[in-house]
This record gives sequence, structure tokens and C-alpha cells, in this order.
Amino acid sequence: MKRKIVTDNNGVSLIEVLVGMIILAVGLLGLAPMVVVSIEGNAISRDNSAAANLLKQKVEYFEGLSTMPSVPYTETETGLQNIYTRSTYINDHSIDTLIPEGLYKIDVIVSWTDNQNVQRSNQYSTYKVKSS
Repeated sequence: MKRKIVTDNNGVSLIEVLVGMIILAVGLLGLAPMVVVSIEGNAISRDNSAAANLLKQKVEYFEGLSTMPSVPYTETETGLQNIYTRSTYINDHSIDTLIPEGLYKIDVIVSWTDNQNVQRSNQYSTYKVKSS
């Protein structure tokens, strides 16, 4: 009995294309969560950058003053860029003995609630020499 070798390849290329499309679809589905994480990460970075700018603005404002306000100084600003709250605290040695004499301590805190309803905040502290 002789065996006949089938040399007819009709439909083989169609199956190859189908398998290739399935592999491509699975690969693209694997990338989808990475895109979502990337978008969320960009939003967090944008918020942190805006908060850092708000911190910098307030610190530079007080560093540029020739006379500081009387201590203890507390200021809270709400609704900055519609989502941020900025709190500023200025103290000296008479209020907090951990602060060296002859210096003001300036603390600025910016807080906000992000898109996922998570409370976040950035803080910056610096010292300024008291002018005589």
C-alpha cells in the first residue's frame, strides 16, 4: 500500500493569519493596563509639579520680604487652581525653642485630593535670617 503525500496547501495561509491575529490581540490586551497606569502616573506628576510651584511661590515671597510678619504667623489659602490648599507657618525661637535664635522658620504645606480621591500633600521648610 502506497501512501500519498498531500501537497495541497489550500487554507494554510488563512490559518497562519488567524493565529497571528490572535497573538497580536493578546499582546495588545496586555498593553492596555500599562496605558492606564501611565495616564494615572502623568496626572500624579502634573499635580505634584503644580504643588511644587505653589510651594516655591510662597517661600520666595517670604524670602524676598525685607520685614517679616509678626510671629507666630499662620495663613491658609484655599481653592488655588481649584484643588489646592496652601498653609504657611512662620515661627522663631520665641515660639519653638528648636529653631536657632536669629532665624525665622518658614513652613509651607500644599495639600489636595487627586483624581482617585486620595489625599496628597507636599511640604517645604526653610529658614530666613532675621534682619537687624
